[in-house]
Amino acid sequence: MTTGDTPDAGEMRNPRAERSKAALITAMTRALDEYEPGQVLSLAEISRAAGVSRPTLYQHFGDLANLIRAAAAVRLVALFDSVPQPAHDAQGSWHDASSTALHALLTELEHRRGFYLAVLDSTAAGEVREDVIEFLATRIVDVTALGPAMQDMEPSPEDVHERAMFLAAGALWRTERWLRDDASEPAEQLAHRLSRILASAAGISDT
Repeated sequence: MTTGDTPDAGEMRNPRAERSKAALITAMTRALDEYEPGQVLSLAEISRAAGVSRPTLYQHFGDLANLIRAAAAVRLVALFDSVPQPAHDAQGSWHDASSTALHALLTELEHRRGFYLAVLDSTAAGEVREDVIEFLATRIVDVTALGPAMQDMEPSPEDVHERAMFLAAGALWRTERWLRDDASEPAEQLAHRLSRILASAAGISDT
């Protein structure tokens, strides 16, 4: 996932530039946390809250959509890093391990529902969905027991990646639908459901 346009070598060596970039992401994250439906997010207000000028915002991110995208990436990466991932081996333990991890992820997503829905309803929504699907697909292959199972079944790395992208897109769609439903099922119940669906689609034993 991206956290904004890649800075040039001079910017990477500039602590002041990195501080202003981080301040903008923090201010954007706070604005998304506090977002109310119908509210207009203002570049001027974000810049002011970050303590930087609008030209600095444009220099780092180009526009509001890229800043939203960067804030979403930072929070999502932190979310996944905070949750123990299902074991890469031992297919038989997949259901329990994945259900536990998914439950923790969904609980945190639900806690910050306003933030994620604000992102998914923003001008950055399309790019963020693509980022999330790619991010999830990579983790499915590299971190979980689904990866080795799919590698055994598919003829090439490209086919493994395509299947992982399919699983990731489905998981994102189901999770977004859950976040938007005020009468949604409990996080634990959805975690068990997603675990079974992912196992079945990846071709591993759901035990």
